[in-house]
Amino acid sequence: MNARLIFKMELFKYLRDKFYLIAALVLLILNILTTVLFVNFEHLSSGLLGTAILLGIILLFSNMIFLGIIYPFHLLAIDYKNRVLALMVASGVNRSKLFFSKIGATILATVVMSIILTIVPIGTIFFEVGANGGWDELFQNIGVIMAPEMVPLSIYSVLGYIAGLVMLMTAVILLKGKTLSILLYFGFSFIVSMVVAGPLMSSSTFDSGATASSWINVGIEAVVILVFGFIALQSIRHQNL
Repeated sequence: MNARLIFKMELFKYLRDKFYLIAALVLLILNILTTVLFVNFEHLSSGLLGTAILLGIILLFSNMIFLGIIYPFHLLAIDYKNRVLALMVASGVNRSKLFFSKIGATILATVVMSIILTIVPIGTIFFEVGANGGWDELFQNIGVIMAPEMVPLSIYSVLGYIAGLVMLMTAVILLKGKTLSILLYFGFSFIVSMVVAGPLMSSSTFDSGATASSWINVGIEAVVILVFGFIALQSIRHQNL
């Protein structure tokens, strides 16, 4: 089975995962409800406004946890949880192709889910800014602050996201999809942050400017992807399923 078919197979499984799709639908409805409340905040009583603010804070963290940890962990660990990985390998699925296909499918599924859950709140914010005549000032400020670093920051954001998924995938493979994989992932993240703290906090980094520091971050994330990708790939190749 080639990588393309494996990739499609992974996406097909994700689309039939009713529990997490329903959970995402509930989050979407709550996001829309909270957005409507905030847009019409001037018509709310003080008690209802306080409730809306509390709901907004809870939803913010709920979306971050769901999209950043729970949902990608579920996608990466689903074959271990269902105990079908050994059967897939025995049926001719190449382990290396499965690894890269699963990472790619998880990235696509998580990005699409993130867009679906956040498009209404973000779109509403931009609409309100535009309706109040704040487009020019908004983009002018963004341009002044971000223009010199837009390219490295964009690359860093993408690589940072991929690095997080690769570390999570490594944890899932090492612990064979157990829930403790999440704790191992946090451990990996802590170790990486401690290892890279030295280069980022050095005086030479600050002296070289913010743009240079951003490119250093890009390089670090690339190294993290390569290191943990190698560990995960070697582990799944030699793992007794």
